[in-house]
Amino acid sequence: MLIQADASQLEWRCAAWLSNDEVALKEINEGLDTHSLNEKTFNLPSRLIAKIYLFRTIFRGSGWAFANDSDFMHVSKDPDFWDDINEKFYKKYYGLDRWHKELASICAKREPIRSPFGREWLILPKEDGTLHWPTFSNYPVQGTGNDLMSIARVSLRRRMHGLRSVLVCTVHDSIVSDGPEEEVQTVSKLMHDVFNDLPKNVVKLFGVTLPCAFPCEVKVGLDLKNMEKS
Repeated sequence: MLIQADASQLEWRCAAWLSNDEVALKEINEGLDTHSLNEKTFNLPSRLIAKIYLFRTIFRGSGWAFANDSDFMHVSKDPDFWDDINEKFYKKYYGLDRWHKELASICAKREPIRSPFGREWLILPKEDGTLHWPTFSNYPVQGTGNDLMSIARVSLRRRMHGLRSVLVCTVHDSIVSDGPEEEVQTVSKLMHDVFNDLPKNVVKLFGVTLPCAFPCEVKVGLDLKNMEKS
């Protein structure tokens, strides 16, 4: 049986943490449905559109980009429409907006962006001196998320010692195990425990306190196409 753990909202939780956005962290820690709230706040046509929009704006998508994106063109092809929503979004998540501008300043000075774990990224301006906002917001979010997933993978592998189940695949925010049916419940619990213990392990390894939880969703099935929540 395949058992898959997907980190819940990994990019958004990383962005909220790294930017210390009070509104985002409040929504996460109180268990609020951010996507439904934003659907209403920004007058978007569905929760799904609000969800996709949220994860694009983590990386500073422009009004022009949304207007020319097939996922959003059916809503509006007018860049001004999306620029207006972007303005409202960054007014709400003002900590994220501030952080993006801080990153821009760092890159403009040709200095490296540093993560809480000590990783560095040197992202230089283009030849014409302009900055590509999605790039310098992408690296710290995705890079820090990758570090958290690495901690989870190592921890899970150690806790699976003695089981017949083995880790077979890991891509981005997903970890997949394959093993006998009688170990499904055991491995599923281990996966939840590993992600629930991430804050404790991050403090232990790096002395860094996470401001929010980083849970996972676990699914089980005979193949990746037919998985059910465990």
